[in-house]
Amino acid sequence: MTDLIKAHLDHRRSWQAFDYCYPVISRRSRGLSLGVNLNPDQACNFDCVYCEVDRTVPPRRRDLDLDQLERELAVLLELAGSGEIYDAPPFDSARPEQRRLNDIAFSGDGEPTTAATFAEAVARVANLKAARGLSAVKLVLITDATRLQAPEVVQGLDTLMANQGEIWAKLDAGTEPYYREICRSKVPFQRVLDNLLATARRWPTIIQTLFLEWQGQGPTTAEVEAYCDRLQAILDGGGTLAGIQLYTVARPTPEAAARPLPRTALEAAAAHIRQRMPNVPLEVFPGPEQWP
Repeated sequence: MTDLIKAHLDHRRSWQAFDYCYPVISRRSRGLSLGVNLNPDQACNFDCVYCEVDRTVPPRRRDLDLDQLERELAVLLELAGSGEIYDAPPFDSARPEQRRLNDIAFSGDGEPTTAATFAEAVARVANLKAARGLSAVKLVLITDATRLQAPEVVQGLDTLMANQGEIWAKLDAGTEPYYREICRSKVPFQRVLDNLLATARRWPTIIQTLFLEWQGQGPTTAEVEAYCDRLQAILDGGGTLAGIQLYTVARPTPEAAARPLPRTALEAAAAHIRQRMPNVPLEVFPGPEQWP
């Protein structure tokens, strides 16, 4: 395994003694991404079979201190700006083209939009970014799409999208039974679909989809077809899809039955989606055994 692959595999949401902010070399960002963890308590309204978070281990802390979060992010922005971060492993293995700060991403040990201070957190991060003249650096929300129409979340999204924002919204299924099996959430599937439509009507939205091999089987052709139907419904309803990120399991999960979908199967699903959605950009991110 090369050092670069190790860097991509190392997405631990921790950095030194920090509690909320962490750096990663991200394949999907194609560079350095600074993560902001608004869920140190590991609270999430999904329980995905492929989730990397081991909730049998108690969290180090449960509160969200936005002052400390700002201080931590300021340090990481300084290290990224000076280039010092690339002197430390695993970031020293980053390729030259990856040694750039691409984004600050709200992504952590749970669903970011469940944080009571989500809107304030977005505003603070946006102000910090602006104060440092980082207008080209994106603000990314990685979300399971369950709370995208909550008023306080929309307030945060207004700020996010006014500051080079991108919404990466999860859709892992086309049918309610498969959604229940993979995402294991009590949130109705229709609410997720309604939220995706409402959000895509207001802002271009990127769909992030993880297909995996679960208990020895990947999603069926019928499931992929139903998934495409859901995407088409968003387009037919007046929504804008800025792209689709199709990926699979990349790191160890607490569930042994959650395995990466083989590349041939992932590419077959991608071909199906491209045929149905020819005008929506689609990127495929295979499992680590296929990485260069």
